[in-house]
Amino acid sequence: MHTFHVVIYSIMRACARLYFRIRGDYKWQDFTPKNKANLILTNHTTNWDFLYLGMAFKGHTYFVASEHIFRTGFKSRMIRFLVDPIARKKGASAIGTTKEILRRLKAGQNVCMMVEGNRSFTGETGFISPNAGALAKKSGAGLINFCVHGGYLVNPRWSKTVRKGMVWGEFSGEYGPEELKKLTKEEVADLINRDLYVDAFADQKEKNYSYTCAEPAKCLETALFACPDCGSFDCLKSSGDRLVCEKCGSEHIFTEKGFFERPDGSAPAFPTVLEWYRWEKEKLRDFLKDADKKDPFLIRSDEGAEIYEVHPLEGKKLLDSGVLELFSDRLDVRGKDTLSFPLSDIISMAIVLTNTILFTAGDNRYFEIHLPERVSALHYLISYYFLTGREYER
Repeated sequence: MHTFHVVIYSIMRACARLYFRIRGDYKWQDFTPKNKANLILTNHTTNWDFLYLGMAFKGHTYFVASEHIFRTGFKSRMIRFLVDPIARKKGASAIGTTKEILRRLKAGQNVCMMVEGNRSFTGETGFISPNAGALAKKSGAGLINFCVHGGYLVNPRWSKTVRKGMVWGEFSGEYGPEELKKLTKEEVADLINRDLYVDAFADQKEKNYSYTCAEPAKCLETALFACPDCGSFDCLKSSGDRLVCEKCGSEHIFTEKGFFERPDGSAPAFPTVLEWYRWEKEKLRDFLKDADKKDPFLIRSDEGAEIYEVHPLEGKKLLDSGVLELFSDRLDVRGKDTLSFPLSDIISMAIVLTNTILFTAGDNRYFEIHLPERVSALHYLISYYFLTGREYER
């Protein structure tokens, strides 16, 4: 099957290169690796990062993909048959994924992983686990880092709309197995973080590209959930190019350059999504401070939630639908019945797409919560991290 996958990959690569050459909105330089087998790590900015890498990298590559794409029926079967990706369960242990990556690398194959694990909500490269350094050393393969720029403003994670604008990819580091042996896993992780770090807004200050669409601010409240003018949570609503606070009436315009302006021309509270997010995260941290010393209190609730029990790589079963409620000590879904999950029993939590929450409970059951498109799953996720005594990475 490996030969079949190589042929299919080559055809897909040729088609993608032709398509983007005609479009002219993605720039890349062809890259030939020095080693036969390579662990290729990229930042994660769009739904097409695998295409951006595949067009530039000369050689067949297997990709690590989120487990949720493996349980969509015929489409999933075709993906597995044609390209044989490696499944990664978000909000759960990665042991099985790591074993499969190592197996393929030791077989002399290339493996690519979007090492952040999630697309950025803010335009800044997200947390990269120190385990990535350990994996690179253990693999015995070469390490190649590939960085995508401009992708965030073309396909913001919080948006349902794809914009027209420039994206470019660059190979930011290549390291051979012998070179990696001389470094500690921490030093390798530092190299990865350095090579893959991107601040979309720093890029924009230099490039000043335009990223256009009909409703540039739509669904921005899934990333920004606190008003910097009145300090309220869960009060922001988007429409067209505006983000408006329903509590105090303040407005911000999200421009085609990716920066905020105010309608009256005065200075925005924050010029970028990244700076706004950094502020709201610290405000949330302060709000939840010493929550364990108080009686349980409600942090956020949203109607229209659906909770499923997931059977990885197979499918999922709807358990209930109704109101999602996050308290300082538990997560509840209140529908026909009330499903309650103490935060102390939730082993890990993650977001897939924009506003779908995945988590593993203490009995190793795996759950998925779907939220309406304008609800901030990020607010729930960061709150969970702070309430359980862990830092939410970046």
